[in-house]
Amino acid sequence: MSTNKKVLTIVITMLLSVSLVSIMVFIYNFKQFSIKNTTDKAISIAQNVRDGLTAHMVNGTMDKRALFLDNIATNQKIENFHLLRAPSVVNQYGTGFYGETRISSLEEKVVKTAKLQTKLIETIDNVILKVSIPYIARADAKPNCLECHTAKEGDVLGVISMDLEVSSTRMEGVFIASKILFILLVILVISIFVANYFIRPYIKLFDDLENGILQAYRGDFSYKVDTTLKNEAGKVADRLNELSEIYRFKKTIELDENKIVIYNRIVHILQSKFKISKFIFFEINNKNKIREVIFDSADLNGIELDENANVCRSFRTSNHVYSSDFDDLCLNCKQKLSEYICLNYDIDEVNSLVLHIQSSSQEEIKRIKDEIPVISNYFDMAKPVIESKILMDILKETTLRDPMTGLYNRRFLNELLDSNITSRIVNDNIHAILMIDVDFFKKVNDSFGHDVGDEVIKRLAKIMKESTRNSDIAVRYGGEEFLILLQNTTKEKTLKIAKMINEKFKSEVFSANSTTFSKTLSVGISYYPSDADTLWKAIKYADDALYNAKNNGRDKVVEFELFMHSGGEDY
Repeated sequence: MSTNKKVLTIVITMLLSVSLVSIMVFIYNFKQFSIKNTTDKAISIAQNVRDGLTAHMVNGTMDKRALFLDNIATNQKIENFHLLRAPSVVNQYGTGFYGETRISSLEEKVVKTAKLQTKLIETIDNVILKVSIPYIARADAKPNCLECHTAKEGDVLGVISMDLEVSSTRMEGVFIASKILFILLVILVISIFVANYFIRPYIKLFDDLENGILQAYRGDFSYKVDTTLKNEAGKVADRLNELSEIYRFKKTIELDENKIVIYNRIVHILQSKFKISKFIFFEINNKNKIREVIFDSADLNGIELDENANVCRSFRTSNHVYSSDFDDLCLNCKQKLSEYICLNYDIDEVNSLVLHIQSSSQEEIKRIKDEIPVISNYFDMAKPVIESKILMDILKETTLRDPMTGLYNRRFLNELLDSNITSRIVNDNIHAILMIDVDFFKKVNDSFGHDVGDEVIKRLAKIMKESTRNSDIAVRYGGEEFLILLQNTTKEKTLKIAKMINEKFKSEVFSANSTTFSKTLSVGISYYPSDADTLWKAIKYADDALYNAKNNGRDKVVEFELFMHSGGEDY
């Protein structure tokens, strides 16, 4: 049985129990009320009879009392109505003539105790209340009982007995009880619907929480609680859903390609989930204190973002910074009519992240400040994943670089040109491929050894780095063969760079075994897209131009021409 059905069953059982108990209490109390009401009626009749008999006695008309008593019995619809004289009255006045000498067990008890006695007789058809009421001798009565009776104060002078019908009262009670029962049933039905309406969301929330916790024990935190509740229970559901969303975020970024993709996801969450429009996202190198902008949508009114991370108070103090804490708290973030929050998150010993949030609205800053625990949960969940991506990038970088020169290796070039990264390189602009080879390099190794040969290679790599831009790509293509990819260049600039490398390298002086010597280069150049329609083909053509340079005296910079193509694969 579901929890909802269990709760409803308990509610129905409780309401039915309360209803039945209420009916039983009502019936009992109504019965007691009816008995008391009938008894009060009998007492009232007894007082009237007493007063009437007293008047007959005073007026000397006791012999006519039968008519008086018959009238009362008829008018009041009394059955078995009679008087009983006590022994003292019988001795003084005789037995009487109105059944005043017969005595029942109930009347005998009244005579002995001098107290009113009742007896209820119930049958299917009728309910009779037998009432026997004592007449007590009292000196303070008017007239004084002791003036006419030979008796003492408190003696029982007689008993009046009567049978009063209670059936009509019982039927009235049954009718009233039926109406109450009907009302209670209506209330019961309404209560069930109301309870179901108000309790069901809580039961559903309880079941969802139970299922969510069960899945969490199994290592799955992706369960989402769906509730219409807006109170504290709804907030509990929201918190669980937030944890679920953060868990799904973590599972997603674990499979992302690199940290940049993760950063883009964080930016998307800040914009879509937390509705933050103006912010700057920094990545900071803790060792060299250099920060890099990952994303910037803030409005700093012309203030340049310094690469020096120490200008950031949040980074320098490793604390979150709120503009509301103190006037002009961070002068580097100060803007007119603008409030800000800076959040610092350490990734590892080398890397950290800073999130600068800006707004001209105090209300928005307060709203975002309330969301910071949840924002921090996302960053905390992303920390180990980002750290692992950074380590993977470092490992990958070591496998894609030549350990001697620090230049990219041929594997990197293969991955670069075979991946979608090429789309970011290839466009309508001119790109140049330079194939570079050290002339007669084998003689260096043969004459002076591989250590000197390695020094020649290192010097050439250093010259290539100094002569190219950060956007250009320098690759150690083979033993003494190198490749440079110049992006967005011109033929004039390409020739200038090629000749510069050639001249600088030619001017280098190497020493070995008390001997000095210099070396020269041969350079082959091809252009994309004028010479080739793919970068792979351009590399082949640059190699053809290099071959031409070596066959025509070396120490030359040669641009590719179609006649130089040696055939083979056309890529």
